[in-house]
Amino acid sequence: MASLDIFAHDLAGWARALAAGDVRASDLTETCLERIARHDGTLHVFTTLTADAARVAASDADRRRTKGETLGPLDGIPVALKDNIDLAGTPASAGMASRAHIVSTDDAVVTARLRAAGAVILGKVNMHEAALGATNENPLYGRTYNPHRASHTPGGSSGGSGAAVAAGFCLAALGTDTLGSVRVPAAYCGVAGIKGTRGLISPRGVVPLSWTFDHVGPLARSTRDLGLLLDVLAGFDPACAESTAAPSAEPYDPGAPASLAGIRLGRLDGLAEAVVDLEVVVGFNRAAEIIAGLGAEIVPVTFDGYDFGRLRRAGLIISEVEGAVVHAADLAERPEQLSDELQAMLGYGAALPAVRLVRAQRDIAAARERIMATFADLDAIVMPTTPQTAFDFSDPVPVNQADLTAIANLTDRPAVSVPMGFASNGLPMGLQVLGRAFGEAAILRIARAYELAADHDMRPLHLS
Repeated sequence: MASLDIFAHDLAGWARALAAGDVRASDLTETCLERIARHDGTLHVFTTLTADAARVAASDADRRRTKGETLGPLDGIPVALKDNIDLAGTPASAGMASRAHIVSTDDAVVTARLRAAGAVILGKVNMHEAALGATNENPLYGRTYNPHRASHTPGGSSGGSGAAVAAGFCLAALGTDTLGSVRVPAAYCGVAGIKGTRGLISPRGVVPLSWTFDHVGPLARSTRDLGLLLDVLAGFDPACAESTAAPSAEPYDPGAPASLAGIRLGRLDGLAEAVVDLEVVVGFNRAAEIIAGLGAEIVPVTFDGYDFGRLRRAGLIISEVEGAVVHAADLAERPEQLSDELQAMLGYGAALPAVRLVRAQRDIAAARERIMATFADLDAIVMPTTPQTAFDFSDPVPVNQADLTAIANLTDRPAVSVPMGFASNGLPMGLQVLGRAFGEAAILRIARAYELAADHDMRPLHLS
């Protein structure tokens, strides 16, 4: 079989090709495995590759299709999982040397839902250690590099997930997002990624960092792909304390008209306060013009009294405290197996006075009230995903890279990142759409309309 052009279609397009009999799941899977073999020695994306199991799953999907027993649009679609998501029979390290000996005995809920939908799971991909960081500088598995520039970070903590999709190693990947860890890699790698409303997707079977802020979210090449994935992943899990029974909401319609007439959007002003790079501001202004041209009413908004850096640090404090509880045994008994950075962050959380934790919680509660008020007469708010493009691993880590993404986690709202084209340095930028609680269909509609109108080609051209 000649290798397919994996970038010829997004996930939804390949699903249609499978349904029409134009391609087999086995061909798609082999194409992904060939790309992994060709490029992963440079990018360092996969921590565990389950090629044999993937080939069996793809053959099973092909047999179901010939019998007319297809399980849905994900049947036969190659996907990957972040290393902190349980995949039975594979290491459950969460990117940590102290956990490298642990093997998952069961699938996570999201893994099981993907399997039930017929998805072909290729394996697990790299992440920032313990999901506490945003560069994917991992002491156990090494750095994962950005497919658009192999000296640069893909973002984190789901950097392997973003890089896997951008490189064409798979058609979708799951990540986790605590303060932006799905959307930052999506922006840096030029793909789409969504964090749903808290509790929409069960995190059971995922190694936690923060019970308060953790979300599982998909990354893919288009926002319509994200809608197909959410259809499978979302759903109440009565065995999970963090799961929420979602109210009935408008279903996502990938065929919805591109017009945004009747939509009222807030356009975030005050980007200078978040120290957004000028080129990202220019790209955002262009994106806002495109959205306005689709018929949306756009009004300027500011989050009065919202201190981007201080609130992001408040979220980080809670994550460090909860992470210290999750990894207490490793911190106490195996500290030498944790990086100095992770020891410092978890140690800080473990020693934090209760009064500072409560102050952080109250600051976030007050910010949530302010942003709820801002949404009173808006359908969604648009803003850049990150204040900058991906940076070289040798450069200092920007302290503000999650300032704009953390808002969604702190306020329990859904947010999607969609590619916003390339900056003059040749690296991707991301546009973020922040919505109302359980308003995933609405923000995906807005992002899809922009995506179609902008028509950015985000493939990494130097990867053959």
